[in-house]
Amino acid sequence: MTVRIERSAPLPARRGVVRYADPAAWLVLDAIAEAAPAVPGAAVGLIGVSEHATLHTLRRCAADRAADPAALSPLRFVAASPGTLVGLAAVHLGYTGPSLLLTMPPALGRPVAVTIAQEWLRAGPPAARAVAVATYEVSADGTHVAECTWLGEGR
Repeated sequence: MTVRIERSAPLPARRGVVRYADPAAWLVLDAIAEAAPAVPGAAVGLIGVSEHATLHTLRRCAADRAADPAALSPLRFVAASPGTLVGLAAVHLGYTGPSLLLTMPPALGRPVAVTIAQEWLRAGPPAARAVAVATYEVSADGTHVAECTWLGEGR
């Protein structure tokens, strides 16, 4: 099953365990959660593909630093890590399988991600029982798009 979510603007960060997570990570989390099959246990792998990743938060960190260097929280640096794009879903959904972010355009990276996911599923023993391949991009008109496809058990 593939789920695609489009929004005209990224959502503001939600409060919770990951206080400053990038809005793109929340959009990817929504796509992963909506597409998620019922997989017993938490051995789920996550692969993200995006050339934008957490650019919103990186720019916010730079602007905050320029405005007041003393006011910049170290927590924002964690949220700005590109790996947060899939790491947020792992934290919120309780997945403990492998995770990876390919920093490249989804059109080029999706086939690579699927190949890696298939290897994770075939490994002996398997690295994961199911793998979510999620992409995030910003279209030419500014639309934020997250897409998720599941491979493996429960799909």
